[in-house]
Formats: sequence, C-alpha cells, structure tokens
Amino acid sequence: MARIAKAAIITAAITSSATSTQLVHRSSFHFSPLSFTRILHPSSLTRKDAINRPKHSHTRIIDARAQLSYRKNTIMLASSSMNDPLNHDVAKLKRLVLIGGGHAHVQVIKALNSRTRPENIHVTLIDLQSSASYSGMVPGCVAKLYTLDQVQIDLHSLASWAGTEFIQGKVVGMTLPAPHEETSNKQKLVHVEIKDANSDNCDVVTTKDVPFDVVSIDIGSTTRDFTTVPGASQYCISTRPISDLVRRIEIEEDRLIERLRSTDGLSNCETKVVVVGGGAAGIELSLAMRARWGNILKSTNNGDESPIKSLLSITLLDSNDELMPGESLACRTALNNLMEKYRIGVRHNLIVSEVTSAHVRVTSRSENNNELRQNEEIPYTHCIWATGAQGHDLSWKLHEQCGISISKDRRGWILVNQYLQSISHPYIFAAGDCCEMVHRKSPPKAGVYAVRAGPILITNLMRSLTCDDGDDNTELAQYTPQDDFLKLLMCGDGTALGFRFGIPLYGKWVWNLKNHIDLMFMDLFNVNNLKKEERQKKGDYDTTQYDAATNRPPPLNPEEAAKLLVRTDDDVDFQVSWNVLRNMIAEDDYKDRVLHFVAQVTQNV
Repeated sequence: MARIAKAAIITAAITSSATSTQLVHRSSFHFSPLSFTRILHPSSLTRKDAINRPKHSHTRIIDARAQLSYRKNTIMLASSSMNDPLNHDVAKLKRLVLIGGGHAHVQVIKALNSRTRPENIHVTLIDLQSSASYSGMVPGCVAKLYTLDQVQIDLHSLASWAGTEFIQGKVVGMTLPAPHEETSNKQKLVHVEIKDANSDNCDVVTTKDVPFDVVSIDIGSTTRDFTTVPGASQYCISTRPISDLVRRIEIEEDRLIERLRSTDGLSNCETKVVVVGGGAAGIELSLAMRARWGNILKSTNNGDESPIKSLLSITLLDSNDELMPGESLACRTALNNLMEKYRIGVRHNLIVSEVTSAHVRVTSRSENNNELRQNEEIPYTHCIWATGAQGHDLSWKLHEQCGISISKDRRGWILVNQYLQSISHPYIFAAGDCCEMVHRKSPPKAGVYAVRAGPILITNLMRSLTCDDGDDNTELAQYTPQDDFLKLLMCGDGTALGFRFGIPLYGKWVWNLKNHIDLMFMDLFNVNNLKKEERQKKGDYDTTQYDAATNRPPPLNPEEAAKLLVRTDDDVDFQVSWNVLRNMIAEDDYKDRVLHFVAQVTQNV
C-alpha cells in the first residue's frame, strides 16, 4: 500500500450493515463529509451545510472519534480538498465519476466496490433517478408479468453496499481543460443540478461541481423524433423514461376501468391502441398491451347471433417494408404469424407527420421509397411512441461545451474507439446506447450490448485510474461486440418468440429461457443477495460475463438438438435447449451440423 501521512488519513470502517458507513477521524483533523464514500442526500450541498445539518434518516453518516484502525476491512481515503496543506504526502486520490446507472455501470459499481478497489480510488454515481429499469423486462412489466419493482435496480442501495457516493441529480455539463492544459492542475468537473428535497418549492435547484480524474457515461438513449414530430410529446406515451411508460399506462388503465364501470353500454369503451415503431420494442409493447387489456376489454356479441366484436384493437405502424427485415425468411414468417395470432394489425411504409388528440397522421410511401402518397388519418384512443433510439441532449451539450466528439448525423452518439474511450478525450469513456464505435460497424442499440460491454469497461476504467499521470501507453482491453445475439420477444401469455442462427424458436420454453436470463442478471444487483457474498480481496474485480457457461454437459447429438430447437410444446426443458444454443455459439462445426438437421426437420413439416 502506498505511504499515507497519518494526519491525512480518514478511515471509513465498513460495518456489517449494507447501508451504514462510519467515518472515523482524528479529533484534530477537519474534513468535509461530502468528500467521502457514502450516499449523498440531495439537500447536502456544501461542506458547511453538511457539517451543520442535523442528522436525519436519509443521511448515511455517523460522526465518531476513535483511534485509526488498519484492519483489513477498512477504506482509507485522502481528503478531497487537494489544496489542503495536510495532503502533500498523501497518495493521490483518484476520482471515478459514473454518469448514469445503465446496464454497464451497475456492473462497474458492483465490481469496484470498497472491498476490491484500491484505497485511494473514490467512485461517484450520478443519476436523475434512484432506480434504473432493466429494459429487457419492461414489456413483461407492461403485460403484468412483473411488477415495476421487479424490473428496477435500486441504485441507492447498490451504491450504499458498494461504498459508492450516489448523487441524485441531473448532469448539465462539464468543465474540461483545453488540450494544451491536459497536464496542468486545472480540475475536471461534472456539473450537477440537485433539487433541494427540504424546500417547499420543488423548482429550487443547486448546482454542484463534482471533480473527477476519469469519467464514464452510460445514459442510454431517448426516443427518436418524440420531441420533433408535432403533437407526439403532447398526446403520446413514450417508451422513455421507462418508469414513466409503466405509470402512464397504469393511469390510462385506471381511467379505462372507471369508464367500464360507469358506462351503460360497452360500445362506449371501444379502445384503439396505436403503437408507432416496428422494431423489437414496438412489437413487444403491442403484444404486451394485448395481454394487459385483452381481458379487461373482452369481446362481446351482445347476447345474440351477431358477429363477435372486439373492444380492443391494436395497430402497429412500421416505416419499413416488413418487420425485422434483417432476420431470415423463416423468422420473419414466424413473426408475421404471431402478430396475426394475437390480432395485431401491422401497417408498413408509413411515416408519422403529426399526432392530434384523436388521430395519427401518416404519409404512406411506395416500397422503393420514391413515391409519396396522400396523407391518412389513423384514429386512436391511446398512442405509444416506440420509435428507435436517439442521443440524449447531454451529448450535444458536452459537444458544445467541451468539444467531446459525437456523430455527425442528427442522432448525437458519443464517439468511442475499440476501448470504449472517447476519441477526443482519453479520460472519458462511454458504453451502451449513448455511444457509437468508430473503428468498426457499431452494434445495434440493444441492451445486450451494454451488458456485454460492462466487464470491458470495468477493466479499462481501472487501468486508466491506476496508470501514471500522463502515461499514454496504458494497455486497455478491446471490446469486440458479437455479430448477432439471441433475440427474445415476449408474447405476454407465458410464451415467447426467439431468433438465433436464422431459426425461429417458440413456446413456453422460450419464455422460461428469457425469464431465467433476465432474472439472473437482476439478481446480480439485489443487495439482499450481495450481503451474503463472501468478502472479496483488493483487486479481485469480477469481469466475467454474467451468463458465462460453466460445466456444460456434453453436446446433444446434432440431429436430436435440431429436433429440440424446433419444438413448441410445453415439455421442452429450456436449460437443455439453452445448452444447445451455447454449444452452437462455441463451435462452428457443431452449429453447421445442427443447422443442417434443422433444415431437414422443417422441410418435412
């Protein structure tokens, strides 16, 4: 361990509680609690305020005077005030700031906890929300297969367990040194707007400057064109932020149920849901709304022999010629059959030009994209905006303020190299939907890529933090996104449709597989599970992929494997099928043989 002057050591003893940290200091040492690893309450804004502030249930600080302890389970942090004269012999404190609690960053928080990271590294997480939603489970939440709590990672509790400072606020910019000042003493700062929780006026905010040595950005994306298409933001329910999506649907459902109770005739409750966006999110949300409201708005024939009339219609608006055009013909056919089975109307080659209070105005186009036809008005009672991804406003702000490189198109992606490192600022990293790789074709905006980037990001952040200042030769790990991935679409009724290797996979077993994978990821960040983990050692960072296969059984015979993958009955064991898919990923020869028999089996059906 680096030599640390005793007068400048603060020992933060980790207690047995995951939510309690004691700050122990010499009586002669004056320090700011805001400088150390803990949960920062939004109202604790300044050194003076924090010291004078009366204790309350939200503050995770217990002042104490005791002898310095050098036990194995202590954290020693230098004072954050680098101008303090007591600091001249202190091992330099390194500050890592994580902007956003995305899928990659939650892995960083877990791995770089206070038991594993070096004692002179301080980690701060900044997010506007206290919880982060796991995108893969959101359609299931809309379909009422999960509660909202089940699809959210509690950032507050995770940060507390990890000994990470958590600031709940909105990042509004950064101050960075100019290129010729990179080696100077000018601080790098993240500017955060924090609402005062104790103020009667909820609009009262204070800007806090958070210093850093290395910063990482994992803020996801926003919904494309939601703010630019006239009427969309006023009348539609956006898929982002995810927590708002679920709550808005719950509100609309309460109104719908009230209308059902109060109306004399069910004909007054005819509901027309329009989903804008023909990607995976739009498809799953269409299916989710059918599952959620299908039972509420049951079909009726009014007790006579007239045709049954459904009270719920769902229409999916797609701008392409067909759904998921990049998939195989077999997969596209299976998807089209699925949409027909669940009575989801699909309209192709439509561009939304405006949304009014009762209609979605679209312009249709021919398949060659040259001929624009007349506008059409599609009526709706509820419209969900599920278009593709677009960069956050923060990306544009950082580009304008600091010159951070972003994509030249209107999307505003932060440009990174193969190490997830900004091409303009080597001490800035980015992962997930908010960034785009420049050295190769960037992967699609899908949560799986943010999850896979997590272990690489952990490695590179630690190597950047522990290298010597000014060392440009630090060896970083390269992130190579997989070419394809297992796509799993929830149907809302306990079944799912999946695509891999051009094979459509369908049935209860596919849903069980999706549910297992998603819950396995979420369990990694459940503090109740983390409390049970054995203490880790310094430098023992977990950089394995969360679903890495260990001790897999021997591969099935290729012909048996092929027959298993095309089965749709309820007796299929998803674990066995998953092992087949893993073996196909690991061994090209095995994959080719299984695909050969899949072609034979499906041809004979």
